[in-house]
Amino acid sequence: MGGVTQALEKITGRHCFETYRRCLDKERQSLLEYDYCDQEFMAQQGESIRYEGARDISSIAADWLGHDPAFKLFLDGSRRTYKIVDMPIGSQVFPIVAGQVGVGVCKREVRRVTPCELMFDIVLAVPDKINPDGGGSRQNAAYCADLLDKLNREQNRVRINDIIFYSSQLRDRENFEDKAVSRIQEYMITHEKAMVDRLVQKRILTDRSWLIKDGSLEYSKVADKEDKFSFNRIRNNFRRVVGVSKSFNPELAKLKSNKSAAGLIARLQACERTPAAMYKSERLGFSAFAVWYLRLRKPRYGRGPFDGIVKVEKVLITDHEKEFGLESSEVDNISAWLLNERNPVCYGKDSRWANHLYPVYLTEAYVKSKYRGEQHFVNLF
Repeated sequence: MGGVTQALEKITGRHCFETYRRCLDKERQSLLEYDYCDQEFMAQQGESIRYEGARDISSIAADWLGHDPAFKLFLDGSRRTYKIVDMPIGSQVFPIVAGQVGVGVCKREVRRVTPCELMFDIVLAVPDKINPDGGGSRQNAAYCADLLDKLNREQNRVRINDIIFYSSQLRDRENFEDKAVSRIQEYMITHEKAMVDRLVQKRILTDRSWLIKDGSLEYSKVADKEDKFSFNRIRNNFRRVVGVSKSFNPELAKLKSNKSAAGLIARLQACERTPAAMYKSERLGFSAFAVWYLRLRKPRYGRGPFDGIVKVEKVLITDHEKEFGLESSEVDNISAWLLNERNPVCYGKDSRWANHLYPVYLTEAYVKSKYRGEQHFVNLF
C-alpha cells in the first residue's frame, strides 16, 4: 500500500482492504454530463419573438465577422476520479476515491488564445461514517480539515488539497462509488463558480469580454445557505456567461403534450437555431434559463443526427427577462458569435470535433495537460 493509505490507516485506526485501483470515469460516462431538464421546457417561450420553426443565423454571423469577437474568455472544468482502496466501517465496506480536479480559463488577445487562470486540486472523497462522532456540516468540515492536516503531515508522496464526505446512506439503485464521484463533481462545480467570481472581481469578465463555459449552466441547487457561491449570491456574475454543451439528451427536450423535440433539433440545417425556450425548476439555483439548440456545421460531417449541434444556455437575470425571455436579437447575436467560433476545427484530435468550438477545445486541452498519468497517480496512494 502507498503512503496515503498507510497514513489513513494510522490516523483512523481502521485497516483498509487493497483493491484494484482504476479510473472510475471510464466506467461511468453518464456522470460526465448533467442534463436537469425534467419538464416540457420547450413549450414555454424564452425569447421576445415567438418563432414557430428553425431560424437561419448565417447572415447575422457574416455581419459580425468584421467586428471584434464578443467572446474573449473560455472556461473548462474537468475531473478524473480513481478507486484507491476499500475501508470497512461496521458491517459495511466503503470505497475511498481520489480525484484530480481542474478548472482553467483561457483568454483571447490579438487573435491568440493563451492561459489566463488555473485551479488544480487533488481531493479525497471518504464516507461520512469515518467520523466516529458524527455531527452536522460544521463538525464534518472541522473533522475533514483535521484529517487533511494529519494526512499531509504523515506522508509526503502527494499533496492532498481537500477531503470531502459522501453520504453513507443509499437510495434505490445507488452505490457508494457513484456517490463519491458525484461529490467530486460538485467540488469541481463549486470551483467553476469560484473561478467566474474571480474573473468578475479582477474585472476580466466584463461587458466587452464575454465567457463561454464548456458544459451546462444548469447546476443543481445548493442546499447550504451559508455557501458563499450559492447562485442567489453570485447570479449577476453570469450576466455575460453562455453555457455551451457538446453533448445532451435530446429526449429531455419536450414540446407541448409531452412530445419529444428531438426531431426538431435533428432536422436543423447548418447555421440554424431552434426557438429559445424558457426553463425553470426548483432543483436549480438560478430561477430561469433561456435554452436553445444551434447547428454549427452540416449534418454530413458528423457521426449521427446530433453531431454538429450544441445546446446553448443563458441565465435570465432581470425580472423582465424572467417574464418575457431574452430579446430575440440577443439570442441571434449569441448564436452568430458561436458560429464564428466553430473554425478552425480539431478534426483528428478529438472524436467530438463536430461539436467543438476551437477556443474551448484549446482550454480543455490546457486543463487536461495538468493531469498526472493514471498509473502514476494511483500508485502515489
